[in-house]
Amino acid sequence: MSYNNGPKPKLSRDEKKAKRRNAQNAKLEQKSKQEAAHFWQCAGRGGDAVPRLGAAELFASQSTGINFAQYEAIPVTRGKVSEADVAPLPSFAAVKNVPGWLKQTLTAPDRMNYDTPTPIQKHTIPLALAGHDVIATAQTGSGKTVAFLLPCVTSAAAARKASRGGGAAAPSTLVLAPTRELATQIADEAVKLTFDAPKSSKNWCVCCYGGANARGQLARLARGVEILVATPGRLVDFLERSSDRGPLVSLESVKFAVLDEADRMLDMGFEPQLRKIVAKLPAARERQTLMFSATFSPAVQQVARAYLDGSRVAEVTVGRVGSSVASIEQRLVYAPASDKRSKLELLLPVLAPGEKTIVFVQKKHVATWVKRELAKAKFRAEDIHGDRSQSQREAALESFKQGRCDVLVATDVAARGLDVNDVAHVVQFDLPQDDFDTYVHRIGRTGRAGKTGVATAFFVPGFEPKHGNQALHRDLLRMLEENKQQVPRWFRDVGVGKNSRGTASQAPRKAPPAPAPPPQP
Repeated sequence: MSYNNGPKPKLSRDEKKAKRRNAQNAKLEQKSKQEAAHFWQCAGRGGDAVPRLGAAELFASQSTGINFAQYEAIPVTRGKVSEADVAPLPSFAAVKNVPGWLKQTLTAPDRMNYDTPTPIQKHTIPLALAGHDVIATAQTGSGKTVAFLLPCVTSAAAARKASRGGGAAAPSTLVLAPTRELATQIADEAVKLTFDAPKSSKNWCVCCYGGANARGQLARLARGVEILVATPGRLVDFLERSSDRGPLVSLESVKFAVLDEADRMLDMGFEPQLRKIVAKLPAARERQTLMFSATFSPAVQQVARAYLDGSRVAEVTVGRVGSSVASIEQRLVYAPASDKRSKLELLLPVLAPGEKTIVFVQKKHVATWVKRELAKAKFRAEDIHGDRSQSQREAALESFKQGRCDVLVATDVAARGLDVNDVAHVVQFDLPQDDFDTYVHRIGRTGRAGKTGVATAFFVPGFEPKHGNQALHRDLLRMLEENKQQVPRWFRDVGVGKNSRGTASQAPRKAPPAPAPPPQP
């Protein structure tokens, strides 16, 4: 008998990768099985309830009433369904075919205290209640969340079943959002709207998103859910999980489907996930679909044609809120250099201790660096970006909301949908190079609910790769002039010398001097 005690053959680099990948997949599969077993275990005992806040705590930060008069000048156009066919909503008190408790929650002074609808609410709500699919194009700060949640809650209330959990989670309403922050904010509004709803063993609203513990979310789904708010990636993950007892989540009962920030979802590469999700929904004619987007690009149009019932689609386009709202003072600061240390010297003078400020940057590592430098300068600062865990992001946001920190340094994970009371100042440390919509979304974090705010932007002239902001010049100038904002002379000068194609024909002969720091707001 002979034994081969020679050395084992060495694995190639590709073979080592494959071995590690297989081991990782095996661990993920085992974890998925354990979480599926946990779901059914929770379902057997009724699942977990979503924690409820008391009315005083839940509505304490609610605005005392939005200054809707500032929206009067915003143009609105309707397509396919005229105002004669479905009249706009004059006031929330006049809304019909919604539960009495919902109307009370909307209008009561100790609840949401809503009175006059914003333009998107005025048109979208009655169209959705009348049974139409809706494509709504509107910018940030337009009141979209309540515009789609009110019809959804009304539909969910009508379809609500008293049965307890025990089977797959089968929501009657699905709301998709591109980011965790926007998803949680939508869920928070849903919790407010359903606060006085009839109590039941089912959860009214469950929010599911990646980066957080799946077991807790599954435990809440196991109780049953009416309104499911989710990010596409996490929802596909749950839809693809199953066990001997069947799927964990079923979309077969969905009557209302909402795609919020559709353009952002496409930009983030979620189209494959959207296709998988829509394939699990009832046919377009058997559900209502509301799609909200800041732009109606060809990609968004294609999604609309694929996912909506064309025979009953209504279109609503609301003019750019940022170009009509006068509550935001927009300031431009000339940035002679694009490096972060030069910009930091511009940032420190415009910050005021104790004033809630969001500082937007383009890169995650810059966010961390700026926060660290602000801390050295004795500012209470937190950062929020994609490299931070969900718990870290939630903790930073909560600290900012509660006033434990004054400055939130953020990438564009906070540019859309983030609604924090009393943000007095937004600073664009790094302007988006050529995406004007992002500029508008960012400044929309201040001057909300009729309050005033200041938006400061550091403008780097020229077309330097990854840093120059010249491509924004035309749109920025138009917006400043539309809002009757002060336009610095240097900003007009850096726009001179551009040809009709928008490229610089020659550099300015002399760089303008950096202006003195603007007065504190």
